[in-house]
Amino acid sequence: MQRAGHNKNGWRRYKEVSVPWADYDAYRLSEYKRIIDLRKLFLTLDKPIQRREFQLSLLSILILLKILFGLSYRGIASATKDLGLYEMLGLKRAPCYKTIQNTMSYLSIELLTAINRSFIPHTTSLGGLDSSGLKTNRRGAWVVIRFRRSNMRRKDFKKVHLFVDLISKKIVNCVVTNGRKSDAKQVSRLLKGCNWLRVDVILGDRGYDSRECFDEISRFGSYPGIRVRKNARTLSRGCPIRRKAVLAQKRDYDQWRDQVKYRMRCVVESVFSGVKRRFGEYLFSIKERYRVVEVWLKSILWNVLIYPR
Repeated sequence: MQRAGHNKNGWRRYKEVSVPWADYDAYRLSEYKRIIDLRKLFLTLDKPIQRREFQLSLLSILILLKILFGLSYRGIASATKDLGLYEMLGLKRAPCYKTIQNTMSYLSIELLTAINRSFIPHTTSLGGLDSSGLKTNRRGAWVVIRFRRSNMRRKDFKKVHLFVDLISKKIVNCVVTNGRKSDAKQVSRLLKGCNWLRVDVILGDRGYDSRECFDEISRFGSYPGIRVRKNARTLSRGCPIRRKAVLAQKRDYDQWRDQVKYRMRCVVESVFSGVKRRFGEYLFSIKERYRVVEVWLKSILWNVLIYPR
């Protein structure tokens, strides 16, 4: 076999890469400041005033930092003590990991929804629906080999359904279900708590091609930009707006795609990819209610840090 030679003299870097570390450190520092500033949104947890040594609004900030850095409860407790985070937050001493963990029981879905609503514009031209899976465990390679768990099961995942503003790229609403739930049946839950938002067109893939989805989006006051299946029939059957969509796509799909701006639907996939890369593709919570709270906290972090505008 002939061995390829190395020509070091003829090699050169295709593109010079220089990282402005000063700007990078300043940007990361501004992220931490924005997280600490979120305390004023959690002040309602401190009322009524009780005999608590640690305020729940400050403990909520520690949970957000835990999700941001992918630490365990013991890890964020150690970092709070060793790095002096408790002094920066105005605490007399560092809380233990159990105190931080118990804060999850005080975070309600209504409170997190109201906090997330403050970061989203009330009017947008495009919205998107999609779903993806998050792991419920971090099983190592030895566990897979030792206990012969090579095939992932449905119960090892949780399905997260998102309603995203495609213009500002912010998460409007989220629903957590098991891996067997259909995407089309979660549209009513996603749109139910978003009556304050006005969306002109809501995009969705073929998984949302059903008469119920078209009717729900129409009642919401938006135009359904859903791509129908290849074998879709032109019969109305009580849903004339779906019949119009089928006729328009069969007549000229490119014209319909440009009219509803269907290419923008890929933004939802980008949001899922960004959330998983930044905050991890797994859920650290065990209880079902805390998993929903964790997904909402990740959504708030995404809306605050990734797209602060």
